[in-house]
Amino acid sequence: MMQQFAVRLFDLASRFRFTLLFLTVMLIANIAAGTLEGKLPDDMLAIWGIGQDSVWSGDIARLFTGTFLSHDVDMFFRQVVFAAIALGYTEKVRGSWGAAGAFFALDITSTLVLLTTIWMIPMLSDIAALNDVGMSMGGFSLVGLAIAGMRYRWILCIAVLLAIIAKIAIDFEPLTDTGHIIALMLGFLSGLLGIWRKTPEHHSE
Repeated sequence: MMQQFAVRLFDLASRFRFTLLFLTVMLIANIAAGTLEGKLPDDMLAIWGIGQDSVWSGDIARLFTGTFLSHDVDMFFRQVVFAAIALGYTEKVRGSWGAAGAFFALDITSTLVLLTTIWMIPMLSDIAALNDVGMSMGGFSLVGLAIAGMRYRWILCIAVLLAIIAKIAIDFEPLTDTGHIIALMLGFLSGLLGIWRKTPEHHSE
């Protein structure tokens, strides 16, 4: 019985190894940065966070480092759940390499689109110097990608957009909320265009 349980556990871990690795890196990064002590220190946000001024200055590494961090403990646990669901579902239908490729490609692309939007629109210049952290850009991209392959894709996409708009009405965070809309639509569009095709599980590894 224990042997069968161990085999099934190993099989489950193998099927979702990218998701588990991502969550592990999130945990280690937030412990090291001090987030789990209550709040991400301002100096850590300034060094590792993603923002238009910082990335445009040539610090491209921030596109990766900021992804794994959270602003505070509450955000960390919310993002762990979000990452587990979004990455886990994507890895289940697209395999480990497909999930990793889709996440990082969409996360980085949507972030660059957001930063370019800030640069091009004068009314957003006030947030150019702000830095943000989190995996939600990639997460919302994967949500859009998943929705694009569902039967009621347009209704579901509109429903998620309305949820984001409702959040904006309650507490508008220009950098974060604008990014979520861009990421959702980019993932949805890439799914409609078939850029990221599903990979049968027996061919995924």
